[in-house]
Amino acid sequence: MNEIITPLPEYTSVTVDQRIYNLEVYRRVSLPYEYPRLVIVAYQPNPMASKILNTCLQTIRTYTSTPYELWVVDNDSPKKNSEWLYNQPGINLVLNHTHPIPPQEIRFWHRWRYARRQQKWGSYANAIGLELAIRLINPQTRFLMPIHMDTMPCHPDWINFLMSKLNHKIAASGVLLQTNRVPGGVLHVLGYVVDFQLFQKLELDFLPDLPNYDVGDRVTVELRRVGYDVYGCQNTFTEPELVKRIPVSSPFRNLPVFRALDEQGHVIFLHLGRGIRKTTGQHRRGVTPDEWVEFAQKYLLDTNDKNIPEPFK
Repeated sequence: MNEIITPLPEYTSVTVDQRIYNLEVYRRVSLPYEYPRLVIVAYQPNPMASKILNTCLQTIRTYTSTPYELWVVDNDSPKKNSEWLYNQPGINLVLNHTHPIPPQEIRFWHRWRYARRQQKWGSYANAIGLELAIRLINPQTRFLMPIHMDTMPCHPDWINFLMSKLNHKIAASGVLLQTNRVPGGVLHVLGYVVDFQLFQKLELDFLPDLPNYDVGDRVTVELRRVGYDVYGCQNTFTEPELVKRIPVSSPFRNLPVFRALDEQGHVIFLHLGRGIRKTTGQHRRGVTPDEWVEFAQKYLLDTNDKNIPEPFK
């Protein structure tokens, strides 16, 4: 990995969906175009959300065995919650200083308290973060992977497995093929690798078109329309009975979150779900953010890792 230090940020403006976004960009890592670009869109309304994001970053570093270029797009979080990212090694950081608001909602946006706006428009905000990233990464990039901030890769071959599914017929591979919105299913944007050259050639985007298509759904739809297919992992969300394949001795067995498996039955990827809403108390079911972070520290990470920022140890 070629790590480059940029003492001064790049200030730029990008237009997405008729709105101008003012960005502060720190380019610290530059890899050859054949390596995947991982993009995490983050919103940190409170310190607990920052811990969830940091846990995601740590597990990516720990469990990604192939070279990668990691981008974090912070969507106008309060500065006190996002400034720790300045000192994170090995990431390209994009600070979006413009709140992501759907065009039809701009005239009403002031009615919503700041901390709740992105929770109301979370899907749209996630799409905007991804759209900002694809305008900043090297256009020659071969593989792009959006990842939710409340996820944890947990097996050394997780990304190699996903990328091994890509070929002349399969143009995208992800951890979840969701079937409740579109016949045949669509890859959920919480984690999938897509052929970025084809993505650009087809002029695709991540913007939602609710209620029919959520963020990133149309990527799957358009790929299929032109003759390509996609691959989705086996997982405990669509197939709850797969839990029985996880060894009783494994800590993943009784962790009631989304678990994606490879073809040998190894758990390779975890998703908390409703991560930001859980940190604000708006969603109270399932594993809590504290339990999520504690699980990672106990079973997945070395708590003496020098890359863990001091407040999060």
